[in-house]
Amino acid sequence: MADTKISALTAVTTPAGADEFIVNEAGTSKKLTLTQVNAYCEPVSAASTSAQTLGTGDTYLAGSGLTITASRLQAGSFYRCKMDMTKTGAGTATATANLRMGTLGTTGDAAICLFTFPTAQTGVIDNGWFEVMANFRSVGSGTSAVVEGVFIIHRTNTTTGFLSTGGLQFMAPIRVTSSGFNSTTVTKVGVSINAGASSAWTTQLVQADMLNLT
Repeated sequence: MADTKISALTAVTTPAGADEFIVNEAGTSKKLTLTQVNAYCEPVSAASTSAQTLGTGDTYLAGSGLTITASRLQAGSFYRCKMDMTKTGAGTATATANLRMGTLGTTGDAAICLFTFPTAQTGVIDNGWFEVMANFRSVGSGTSAVVEGVFIIHRTNTTTGFLSTGGLQFMAPIRVTSSGFNSTTVTKVGVSINAGASSAWTTQLVQADMLNLT
């Protein structure tokens, strides 16, 4: 086949994931698909597809877990997870949430930031909106990686429900700086919540993403 200028080729009418490009990788010519380009350029993201009832132990939230390439993490990479939550009149324990990282995508992954609610619950129905935000301050092997995490609670009740304190519906952030850890082995990032004994929490929506990857 004779050489043809790219400008002389037939234009693609509707791009498809299997469409291929020519790339130069470290001096070697290779091919790359549009699906691969899209996966590299778009934020890594996930979302729940159904309601979830949390157990009375630690529950890893479907829709919070992201699969990443560890080598793409850098200082300034950040993870975000948002979820709605309701509780019944049951449960009076002090709830906790964990930002987890590892290779499993389960509660078996390391707890990088443990967020403990400022007070115990009360036996009253409540509705809330929770947010987890985490910035990588540094990355690397050994104990080089450090994450700054923030957990924010928005709630309907002011003195009952998820918390027993008075004050504003918007709570001051719960801030946690992680201990040093090895980020070069991390391939999964997600959130688990332990609502405590006798609790009955349900979430209808979980969304997560990670941005500023290399």
